[in-house]
Amino acid sequence: MTVYNSGPVNIEAGNTANFCVEFLDTTGAITVPSTCNFTIAYTNLSNAATTQTITMTQSNSFFTGSWSSTSAALGLATWQVTMAGSTTVQATGQLRILQRQSTV
Repeated sequence: MTVYNSGPVNIEAGNTANFCVEFLDTTGAITVPSTCNFTIAYTNLSNAATTQTITMTQSNSFFTGSWSSTSAALGLATWQVTMAGSTTVQATGQLRILQRQSTV
C-alpha cells in the first residue's frame, strides 16, 4: 500500500479538523479494514507532548473522525493512519495550528 503524505494544512486554534480516510491497495482498488487507527501528536497548552487517538466511524468504505485543536499550542500537529492489524503507516500529515484571527 502506498503511503499518502499531506500538509502541513493550516487550522486556526480552537477549531476542529475533520478527517476522512479511504484505503486503497497498490493497484488502486478499495480495501476496507475492520478498523482504522488514527493518532495525532501535538504540544498542548501546558507545553507537554501529547498523543491522542481519534475514534473513526466507518461508513461504507470511508472512515471519518474529527479532532479539536482547543487544547493544542500554536505549532505543528502530526497525524498518522494505520489499518487494523498493521503497524505500517498508510497515511501521515501535519496540521499547522495558527493564532485565531481577530474579528474586531
